[in-house]
Amino acid sequence: FTPKVSESLSMQLSRKCIMPLIVTKGSDQVPISSRFEMRNDANCLNNYGQLLIELCKTVPDGIVCFFTSYEYMEMVVSDWGREESGILRDILTHKLIFIETKDVVETSTA
Repeated sequence: FTPKVSESLSMQLSRKCIMPLIVTKGSDQVPISSRFEMRNDANCLNNYGQLLIELCKTVPDGIVCFFTSYEYMEMVVSDWGREESGILRDILTHKLIFIETKDVVETSTA
């Protein structure tokens, strides 16, 4: 695999604001992973959601959350949107949520 640059955008950051993280366990010390075998694990989904909530409370500006596929993103958002989960509700108390769609026009006009 040889990566190719399809588009290069110049960007200047006046302050350090990118912090990649590798997280292997949730706050309850249960392992979390994006491996295919664990993608439907309720504890894993909950721990990712709780991690995102804590980051939303702490990070002053925006946050970008990437998913391995649109299908997985839709499944996670659906799970987090359930009333008993409350994850999206808690995130919305700190940040606005924008969800990318497969339709470029729809996403760009949102």
